[in-house]
Amino acid sequence: MISREILYLTPKLLIAILMIVAAFIIVRFVGSGVRKLLSMADVDGMIKRYSGIELPISFNSIILSLLYIGVALALIYGFINLFLGEAYIETATSVMVYGARVISVIVLAIILFTAFSAVIEKIRVESRMKGYLFFIVTLLLTAMLIDVTALSEPVKHSLYTGLAIGIGASLAVFSIWFFFHEYLDKMVGKRRK
Repeated sequence: MISREILYLTPKLLIAILMIVAAFIIVRFVGSGVRKLLSMADVDGMIKRYSGIELPISFNSIILSLLYIGVALALIYGFINLFLGEAYIETATSVMVYGARVISVIVLAIILFTAFSAVIEKIRVESRMKGYLFFIVTLLLTAMLIDVTALSEPVKHSLYTGLAIGIGASLAVFSIWFFFHEYLDKMVGKRRK
């Protein structure tokens, strides 16, 4: 039985080794070619030159990471199909989709906080306004996290509605304060007198 299992697994192991070698060749040669093309394009330098914002993560590393992730995903799907069968591919796909949603929320959080810090550096902002902008960014990230959680659709809809009302009301109150705070201060001062 053991020898029969070994004979049964030998072709699969050889195919798996060939897949690993092919993935290594793709990562090695295609990755170096893409890296050279990206260094010639110098997208990071163009973004810094025209917008004045330095990205915390370079554009080249993002593209290369996407290439490596694509090769790794193809290899994982190949292993699942080879050793476990097509029945497990749907489960792997659902796990990958959920992981991609979590990663997208993390990436969006990094982008939002980077943009937030860049805006604050460019514009001299009061400490109260910094706190308010941070509050809005946190609410937006909370809305993204709700989509990732395993809650039922009615609960998600209720949470989205509550967050939308809260963000809208806070924006309205902040806009009134921001544009009319001098007038409101005069009114309050007159009433006190």
